[in-house]
Amino acid sequence: MANFNTHITIAAAGAGLASTALFKAGYASAPEALVLTLAGTIGGILPDVDLKYSYPSKIIFSVLGTLIGLLAVFSVQRDVSVVELWVFGLLVFAVIRYLLWGVFHKLTVHRGAIHSVAAGVFFSLATINLSYHILGHDAAFAWFLGFFIFYGFLIHLILDELYSVDFMNHRVKRSFGTALKIVDLRKLPNSCLIVGLSVFLWFLAPESEAFVEALLNPTNRDFFRDDFLPRFEQGFLY
Repeated sequence: MANFNTHITIAAAGAGLASTALFKAGYASAPEALVLTLAGTIGGILPDVDLKYSYPSKIIFSVLGTLIGLLAVFSVQRDVSVVELWVFGLLVFAVIRYLLWGVFHKLTVHRGAIHSVAAGVFFSLATINLSYHILGHDAAFAWFLGFFIFYGFLIHLILDELYSVDFMNHRVKRSFGTALKIVDLRKLPNSCLIVGLSVFLWFLAPESEAFVEALLNPTNRDFFRDDFLPRFEQGFLY
């Protein structure tokens, strides 16, 4: 499989290219394009979150613990002292980063149910709901954020599958077929849980009409015709 540096580099590059196109087309502001690039990069390392001592696992659970800790701190009463807020926030962080991290890795195996397209859909829908219901983003941006998580996730799966083929020696490694899969049939209970949670999150997600309209808008044809590629007029590049 591809290493951490390869995954994060390719995911960041792919997400950056896509978010730049959205920015140029007018669907995202510059700050939003940066956030979408970050989302695609995070999606690019998410499939390795089930590898216990990997960088993705430590990074993702640390970030998750920090975000949830901050949300918890901001949600408590204002009459609590600063020191109590610090202790409370650190406690929430520790529970997420160490306790939940440990439980998660006891229930998962690498390249199992998490390393599948179904898991990518789950993380995408979880991001959409978090963005819309908790962070207060509008529905269109929430869906774009979830799309970029899935986009980076899919890049990871494809990279791992490509690395399962030794093109120089014209052979297929034993790991071929374990990276890019819809669901993990070997861990059927975990896969069923992921699919069930995804269906639940789908019904909680905001309306997707604005997101779909942005993707299917007829003016996109004008964008790809006029602004996507360089234009040459009278011998000069515009």
